[in-house]
Amino acid sequence: RFYLQYTFPPSCVGETGRVGAPGRREVGHGNLAERALIPTLPTEEEFPYSIRVESLVTESHGSSSMASVCGGCLALMDAGVPIKNPVAGIAMGMLLDDKDGVSDDNAVILSDILGTEDALGTMDFKVAGDRNGITTFQLDIKCEGLSLETMERALEQARIGRLHILDAMDAVLPKARESLPATVPKLATFTVAPESIGKIIGPGGKQIRAIIEDFELENMNVEDDGSVQISSFKAEKLSEAEEFVKLLVGKAPPGGKGKREERVEYAGPEPVEGQTYKGKITGIHPFGVFLEFMPGAEDGSYPGLEGLCHVSELAREHVRNCEGFVKSMNVEEFDVVYLGVNKAGKRQLSRKAVLDGTGGKSGNTNRPNRNASSSNPAPPSPSMSEEELDVIAKAIEGVQDG
Repeated sequence: RFYLQYTFPPSCVGETGRVGAPGRREVGHGNLAERALIPTLPTEEEFPYSIRVESLVTESHGSSSMASVCGGCLALMDAGVPIKNPVAGIAMGMLLDDKDGVSDDNAVILSDILGTEDALGTMDFKVAGDRNGITTFQLDIKCEGLSLETMERALEQARIGRLHILDAMDAVLPKARESLPATVPKLATFTVAPESIGKIIGPGGKQIRAIIEDFELENMNVEDDGSVQISSFKAEKLSEAEEFVKLLVGKAPPGGKGKREERVEYAGPEPVEGQTYKGKITGIHPFGVFLEFMPGAEDGSYPGLEGLCHVSELAREHVRNCEGFVKSMNVEEFDVVYLGVNKAGKRQLSRKAVLDGTGGKSGNTNRPNRNASSSNPAPPSPSMSEEELDVIAKAIEGVQDG
């Protein structure tokens, strides 16, 4: 979750050249600076963000990798990343009378070497760390070897130089800022019982989308173990959303062990199979539409009777998108034929039967009267006799002749 991007273009040393993918040198220097900063970063639980530091070297006559450590640490603190301790780095060098020999007491140790000292010297020793110790180091030598005494002197001189740089950094920014910038979304993480995840997500993700919209969240992520992470640019919305979610999952004990209220069943007249009814849409799903086609009691003592109009029974043609098709109808009610009860005990309805004219007419396209039994359908309207049709035809011909 942490990445340091190190870029060293030819222009930073007054040269021209190809600018493209990072070369081996850039990858190595970037990795060194990245490893120097990793030990001081907060844990993912403390700071659940992905972190990227970009170090673009615009001018160089020294150790740009150690400059990336110092600048990267200040950038992290300025961005509000709660690092453990400030980290700085310094490059050490060495001068020898005999480059082909081993370092001796006459070796000169250089601190914060320049480019020329790196090229003409016999050692490039990069050391980074905080006030308590070293987080990373890298050593290159051009001589035959280093004595332990020389290494001890170089490490001590590097420690003094590192502390001097840390003092200069502390004078500018002694600790990480208390809050993140306004351009960074704030995060909150909490845990719910894994059995309650379904309540947060809702059918088809309806509940989680409503939470994101109502509380102006940027994102909401629910893991299988019950951990919930929410993000928003408004800190007060985070606390409100967290309180709402905990209240939502706390309405009943997890696992459905709470006492459920008994559902009141429909107690009105039974519908007649093959009869046409006016159904009110109560739910739309990919597999079909639920409709209330028999009304409940006027006093509310029992609910209306619902049935399912399967997507295959919505229209004569094939319906690919049930929700889109029903919304395009722009109605809250439509006529359906009652097909009876299937093997699963569910009441089936059909709009296609109405369109095909295979359903019996109820005599009233409105929903059945609450006090009337649907078992006694109204008689069909009488058709006209042949004599009446002849009279109407002659009257029409007379009008045309006139």
